[in-house]
Amino acid sequence: MPFEHEAGRLRRLAKDPRTLVFYTGHAEIERKKDDISKIDIANMLGRCSVSLVEVNKKNGEEEWRSQGTDNDGRKITAVVVIYEDAQEIKVVTTWANEKK
Repeated sequence: MPFEHEAGRLRRLAKDPRTLVFYTGHAEIERKKDDISKIDIANMLGRCSVSLVEVNKKNGEEEWRSQGTDNDGRKITAVVVIYEDAQEIKVVTTWANEKK
């Protein structure tokens, strides 16, 4: 895995019950459009892989593309920013792909 270190950090943070996961307005729109529940995103983040890490040119935040499946086996993707010190995960956007 090219970003296994990042994926491990994200999985640890996502599995911690003290971690706050919050969504941008755009993420909420896209999540609802693709009928993805928040619990599916939370569960996916706890077992995800990270396929891309890039810096947002507008705000300088490092965004990680995390991928996995929901409980029905449908592939879902979430672009997130992690704030490890604050124990927070910001979901920037999300989308669903075809079933495996």
